[in-house]
Amino acid sequence: MALNNGTTLEALVARQKPGFSLEQPFYGDEDIFKLDLERIVVKQWLYVDHVSRLPNTGDYILFPVGDEEIIIARDEAGEINAFFNVCRHRGSRICLEEHGNALRLACPYHAWTWSLSGDLVAARRMPEGFEKADYPLHRCNVRVYEGMIFINLAEGEPTDFDIIIKTLDPFVSHFAVGRTKIVHRETYPTHGNWKLAVENFRECYHCAPAHPEYTLVNAYVSANDRKANAYTPTVEAWNEKTAAMGHPTGSLRNDAGLPGQPLRAFRQPIRDGFLTLSEDGQPVAPLLGDIKEFDGGECLVMFGPLFYLYLANDHVTTFRFTPVNGQLTDVVLTWLVHEDAAEEDYDVERLKWMWDVTTIQDTTIIGDNQTGVNSSRYTPGPYSEREGGPTGFIKWYLEQVGPDAGQSTT
Repeated sequence: MALNNGTTLEALVARQKPGFSLEQPFYGDEDIFKLDLERIVVKQWLYVDHVSRLPNTGDYILFPVGDEEIIIARDEAGEINAFFNVCRHRGSRICLEEHGNALRLACPYHAWTWSLSGDLVAARRMPEGFEKADYPLHRCNVRVYEGMIFINLAEGEPTDFDIIIKTLDPFVSHFAVGRTKIVHRETYPTHGNWKLAVENFRECYHCAPAHPEYTLVNAYVSANDRKANAYTPTVEAWNEKTAAMGHPTGSLRNDAGLPGQPLRAFRQPIRDGFLTLSEDGQPVAPLLGDIKEFDGGECLVMFGPLFYLYLANDHVTTFRFTPVNGQLTDVVLTWLVHEDAAEEDYDVERLKWMWDVTTIQDTTIIGDNQTGVNSSRYTPGPYSEREGGPTGFIKWYLEQVGPDAGQSTT
């Protein structure tokens, strides 16, 4: 594959040094960005939103990704459906607003109209022999797991979503995310390539110097900065106590055997005396699901490179990374609490504080990183021993886009 700068993708992959960041074209070249969409994004199960954003029949949201836009709508039977936002007449967009409610999906161009389950119900003055049944909306693969809506843009058979559920359920089900509701949602436009955003999120080498608030809450940062694995004894002691409570502990990595959508989950203690991920460590909302008492831990779940779930005992934070173009990524955070919580039972400002301030800092960090990478003097640099996340991610990424893509079993 030839690139605009005269080199080829194959040459870039061949000369990539293990343990180093990528060469400049990977972080901004639009041809490589399109390849990323084709070989990675289209094949992923992508998180869209939580079902609590669609409480009523006819509620819909739009999910843009690359050149596609997907309508997610709740039908009369309460089912969540997903369709490409493309009229079957002449291709116009059907839904124009980011979210709304409609008993029918009507194209504003020529008024072709579909039911909420995607069947064409009206098309004016069409010739004899026209069959409405031949023109349903183009469906998109959709699954709902623990209240979280996922889509897959693949035309053929997508990755088996049941494998993802089976793998991650021992961690996720404990927090009953399906019995939560959204209390705040924020989009953070991030002026950097999606890979720079993911690399940043997957390492804490930068946490101490760049995120004082996050470091204050999470004791593992300073411990592991002093010495590799220094936090391990604390984790092991916490595991023993927490397992006795009947709560999940431990970790998993790639156990599902899904090379195109690697999975990971782990739990660890927050900080001595901290019950949750708040500035003072004190509760910010009622306990989730059927949890009876705080265990002072947090849980991180990775659904591939573009969606992350952070679970505390009393609230959930979701992280959705959506590539927009070669140098822009939308990072969307959503905060959820128990579905039965009344407004006086939680404090939005306190529960979103840590991840809000941290993500605002990250948008600056990633933007500055992109600006530097765009320089004529940028060359790939070596990752530190505290950057195992980016090292593994880049290795995986090259396996997905390189000349042997599809043959990896990592």
